[in-house]
Amino acid sequence: MTILWIIALAMTAIFLMLLMLLFLRKAQFDAIHQNFLDLEDAYGGRVIRGGFAVRPRYAGRFKGQDIVVSISTEKAEGERRYYIAVSMEAASRLNFFIKSTDWLGKKDVAEEQKERTLSILNGQYLLEAKSSADLKKVDLAIFEKLVANLPPFAYILIGNSRMLLERISQRILDDTKLEAMQPVFEGMYQLKTALE
Repeated sequence: MTILWIIALAMTAIFLMLLMLLFLRKAQFDAIHQNFLDLEDAYGGRVIRGGFAVRPRYAGRFKGQDIVVSISTEKAEGERRYYIAVSMEAASRLNFFIKSTDWLGKKDVAEEQKERTLSILNGQYLLEAKSSADLKKVDLAIFEKLVANLPPFAYILIGNSRMLLERISQRILDDTKLEAMQPVFEGMYQLKTALE
């Protein structure tokens, strides 16, 4: 009988701990939801949330362009990393991949990518085009200035119809606030406009 009581108490403790973690996660997502509601107030659109402790997303418009903000996590190097992904409608004539060398963990370019990759902003980022011909079409001075105006990011993928920026966040609640998101939206819009 004593063993059953010990098992019951242990299971109850585990259940309560899991329940507490779930409520902490919900509280964090509620705060992000509130930040996204501020985006909704500023730019219209709506906050999308599928359930009790589900990550919210924001979908709206910025200067006439469809925009979506979502968050994700990964466990890397023994810590949990949050990523903020911002997707914006774009009609770029060229496709690019801009990668942070810090995010990649290296500054060297693979041999097969060298002819279509440039190091920009003093080695902070790598600009990779679909071809070396596309790379030559870029006004590098303007491009670097536009990228420098964006808050630090892990990567930007620029395609024919959309642009996706993803940044690592150490302070997810602060980084999803209106005043933190507005420069990201504006920087992406300026980059999109220059590439049309």
